Order: sequence, then C-alpha cells, then structure tokens
Amino acid sequence: MMEAKTAVRAGASLSPGVLGLLAAATIPVWIVVFVWTPLNFWYVMALGTGGLALAGTVASPSAMRARLQFRASDILIGLASAAVLYAVFFVGRELTTRLLPFANDQIGAVYDNKALLAPARIGLLIGLVIGPGEELFWRGVLQRELEARLGGWRGYALATLLYAAVHVFTGNVMLVVAALAAGVLWGGMYLRFGRLWPGIISHVAWDVTVFLLMPLG
Repeated sequence: MMEAKTAVRAGASLSPGVLGLLAAATIPVWIVVFVWTPLNFWYVMALGTGGLALAGTVASPSAMRARLQFRASDILIGLASAAVLYAVFFVGRELTTRLLPFANDQIGAVYDNKALLAPARIGLLIGLVIGPGEELFWRGVLQRELEARLGGWRGYALATLLYAAVHVFTGNVMLVVAALAAGVLWGGMYLRFGRLWPGIISHVAWDVTVFLLMPLG
C-alpha cells in the first residue's frame, strides 16, 4: 500500500515537455499577446495559440489523434453549450455592471480589439486557429496530462485554474472571471466526453457570437 501511494505521488509530477509547454503558455505567449502585443492582437494571438497547439500535437501525436475523433453529435453538443455559455455571460454582464463600478469599462476594453481587424478576418482566425488552438493546448495537452497524473477531477480543476490564471497578465478582472467560467465549461466537456471536438465547436461558436455576431460590450 505504501509503495502504491509513493508511486502515485511520483507520477503526479508533470513531464519536462509539458512543463515547457506550460511555461511557454504562461510567460512568453500570454504576456506578448496581452501586454506587449508587438503586432496586431489577432495575429499575435493566432501565432501564439497555433504554435502551442502545434507543439503539443508534435509532442504526442497519437494521443492527440485519439482525442480528435469526431462524432456527428459533437456539433449539437458544441452549439448547445455555446448558447448556454452565452446566456450565462449575458446574465453575468447585467449583474456585474450593476454591482461593480469597474465592470462596464473592463468589458468594453475587451472589445477594443474588434477595431484592429476586419470582422471577416477575425472570424477566420478564431475559427481556424485561435479557438481550435486553445482547445488543443489547454484541454488536449495540459488537461490531458494533469488528469493522467492527478486524476480526472483534480486535473480538470487545476487545468481550469491555470487557464484563468494566465489571463491575469491582462490586469482585467472581468476577463479573468470570463476565462474561469468558460474554462469550467470547456474543461468539463473534455472531462465528460474525452474528445476535443465538442469543446472546439463550442469555443469557436461562442467566440464568434460574443465578439462578432452578438457582442456583450
């Protein structure tokens, strides 16, 4: 029994490869995207998330292929969950803007990036790179690794907290809360289904809706 507990504790540490990817996500990528932003925000975001997703896929191609199995039901699951998430954010905006004096300005600051690029290009970047890239890395690499080493629920919880934590670099409390809420949903979908397509479809549909079709700010 003691040997089994020791083995579990030893296996709970992240592999060097995943630690490197996590460092790349939390330090260069998100700081460059949200703080420095040397180029257009949308291009930097696409390069960062796309690069992390590619690195994670190359590091473990067989595991990624297994998580990318597609079922027709993934479309309905993804779209329905995106609609639920939008409703949650709609209600959340109404409540927070009434209760928190800084909420309206911080929500508006998120939408300042809309003016940086034509809507069609933003939609393409979200749909082809940013949305899929975030799900491939945060759920397909990081959460998968944490679940394998810490157990399903613990891995899910830690991955979700880390996803929210990297948004602290923005200095925008509302964005951090939004990332936490979205991470709870998308991470929960990965925990439940063990596949990435439901979360990818949900992430893309929600991003396109909240930024382009029916903005909340």
